[in-house]
Amino acid sequence: MALEMPAGGRTLVHRKRQRGQSLVEFAISSMVLLLLAMGLIDLSRAFYYSVSLQGAAREGARHGAWFNTAARENNFLDDADVLRAVSDSLYGAGFKDPQIHLMQQAGCLSPTDGNGVSNKPYPASAFPATSQNVNVYICYTDPNGNSRGSIINHPTDNSMWLGDINVSLLMRFQLITPLIQGLFGQGLNLAYNEHFTIQGKP
Repeated sequence: MALEMPAGGRTLVHRKRQRGQSLVEFAISSMVLLLLAMGLIDLSRAFYYSVSLQGAAREGARHGAWFNTAARENNFLDDADVLRAVSDSLYGAGFKDPQIHLMQQAGCLSPTDGNGVSNKPYPASAFPATSQNVNVYICYTDPNGNSRGSIINHPTDNSMWLGDINVSLLMRFQLITPLIQGLFGQGLNLAYNEHFTIQGKP
């Protein structure tokens, strides 16, 4: 004669099984949610640094292009002053001076697609070897279209009027999430550049 479990006992076993199943489902789904959250953190950090680089490149180019009408000089059209404007902007994003490098010898970058105005994309060799560092490239073009990779002392005349200054910032961004590292490697190359027409008076 078979013994039947009381109805209350069957209900108790059923509830325990449901609790166990819910626990397993929660464990699996929480792992997925955790990975998604960490991925979003990485992408948010990348976006934050992208905006910071873009703003710093713009500020450096704008600063260098400014013209002092009274003195008839571009007082800040030189490597040191442009780099100072870029650095001051990057400090707000947490960068320190040892992380910011002026690549003076290679001011005018050669883009990989051959465009003649030193715009993106840039070769991998132009990016910093160390993560969370920024390489700064400054390219000056005079009104006749001749490019110069460096200006040590700002011009004391109006000779660069209607020329171009192009500030390029290249960064190796460090990823921290293992899943995202698996997709993109250890880091992402971020690059921004900004052109400004050099101001002056006819």
